[in-house]
Amino acid sequence: MSVTIYKAPQPNKGEKLLQNGFQVENFPYNPPYEDGKCYFAGANSRSLAEQYNQSYKQGILEVTIDQETYDRLFKPLERTYQGGSYIELPIPHDLFPTLNQFPRVLKRK
Repeated sequence: MSVTIYKAPQPNKGEKLLQNGFQVENFPYNPPYEDGKCYFAGANSRSLAEQYNQSYKQGILEVTIDQETYDRLFKPLERTYQGGSYIELPIPHDLFPTLNQFPRVLKRK
């Protein structure tokens, strides 16, 4: 089994993330506005990424992670998005190498 998480890349970042994966320099740590984390919509919250894509217009980047790894490393990061029903995952820099091991695809509408 596997889990798919979703990201709406910001303008001009879709292809770069697809080709090069998630790199620290693409997610700067510059408080208070940039926390250095890469935000994903959770497995059942694809529509959250779709909402962001309405502005960004880069498509939806999907990353598929095996269930065991997801449960161990990524599930603890899950939290509700702005107190609603969506789940988001703020993924820190130290998990980027692990995240980059999994297949990713950029789906454009």
